[in-house]
Amino acid sequence: MRFAEKIIALRDCRTAAMRSPAASDAGAMLEYKKQMAAETEFVGPYPEEITQTVEDIAKYLSDCAESRNTVQISVFVEGHIVGNASIAPITDRIKLRHRSGFGIAVLKEFWGLGIGWQLTEASISSASAMGYEMIDLSMMEGNTAAGCLYEKAGFKEYGRVEHGFKMKSGRYGTEVLMVKYL
Repeated sequence: MRFAEKIIALRDCRTAAMRSPAASDAGAMLEYKKQMAAETEFVGPYPEEITQTVEDIAKYLSDCAESRNTVQISVFVEGHIVGNASIAPITDRIKLRHRSGFGIAVLKEFWGLGIGWQLTEASISSASAMGYEMIDLSMMEGNTAAGCLYEKAGFKEYGRVEHGFKMKSGRYGTEVLMVKYL
């Protein structure tokens, strides 16, 4: 699914473009993913685990744009991707195809500007438009800003997985599971 471009206002009085990234944005997406992974432990991958090529990402973004049940939404400031969110199916199996998974990340320099909220609202709206009935997400305990954002958007915690995350240092983090019913 393609998310049509929308100009959004940031809290620092700048504007940004929010839209689905195209295959031509693959280089910018790779740069964003590597920077995002280096900035916080609250996202899944470490920087060295991002092994996709620009070509891999271009193909994935093209596939998403043509998909009936997946959407990528990015925020662009001065041509750079500074935040991204996705809605994707948990699986295509009949019993679970009413559920979607949600992922979101914003570059640290852009925290607190309302980008996370804009991406979350757009993702929820897109999930509903694609016919999903639920949105699942998981986050690491201690990510209080994200937790507040999700609760404000109507997500409810439904469980925790102790030791759900294990850092390179050997330290464990608790995975918090949340859901929003549409």
